[in-house]
Amino acid sequence: MNALEVAASRSKWARRNVGEKTLLLGGLLVLAVSLPPIPFAPIIGVLAVAIAVVARVPLKLYAAMVLAPATFVLVGALPLLVALDSSGFSLSPTGPMRMLEVVLRSAAGISCTMAFALTTPLSELLSWLSKRGIPRSVTYLAELIYRMTGVLIDSARAMADAQARRLGHLNRRSMMRDTGGQAAGLFVIAFSRARRMQQGIELRAEPGSMRVLVISRPLDPRFVSVSLAILVALLGAWAVMKWGM
Repeated sequence: MNALEVAASRSKWARRNVGEKTLLLGGLLVLAVSLPPIPFAPIIGVLAVAIAVVARVPLKLYAAMVLAPATFVLVGALPLLVALDSSGFSLSPTGPMRMLEVVLRSAAGISCTMAFALTTPLSELLSWLSKRGIPRSVTYLAELIYRMTGVLIDSARAMADAQARRLGHLNRRSMMRDTGGQAAGLFVIAFSRARRMQQGIELRAEPGSMRVLVISRPLDPRFVSVSLAILVALLGAWAVMKWGM
């Protein structure tokens, strides 16, 4: 099991109904992308971090999973600082504010998504989606992709460890050379294992045969009430800001 699966299965909220977490974190995610990023994105981000603390997920893993895509968003938002017109490139007067809004909104959404991923085991999520009318073929494909990703991560770690033991990371030049070889080898391994997985699917012919036993978890009315109260409070604050002034 990779670190994400372990964290999701050991979190305090792992035994909560998936619908409860979807209501709270999914609702916060929707509000993060729909409400004005200032001041709501920081508030939603703080709520997501608080949820991660309450659910007792590994904070180092949570921070790493949030910062990695957030850094990508930050780098991708840099072009918003520049304007292109007939005279060439220039600094956009509205660029810094637009960049700040994009980064804040994205960071809040990422925080909610990662909190959900670190508190919800995949088996329970897929079972919940199947019960909500999502075709089994779709959830089965998602399960295969997830398992394939885990296998490739383990393969990449084993390859990196083997290169390090052969002193392949002794200096920057050898590290770059071995990293390129590792990427090429992993590319070939991915296609080979994907082909074998496809053959296994064709021979099995029944996606439902990979279903796992999932414990039924009833809804907690108090949790649902608190979740709705938080979402309604944010919407109410937005309404006051928009029409109350």
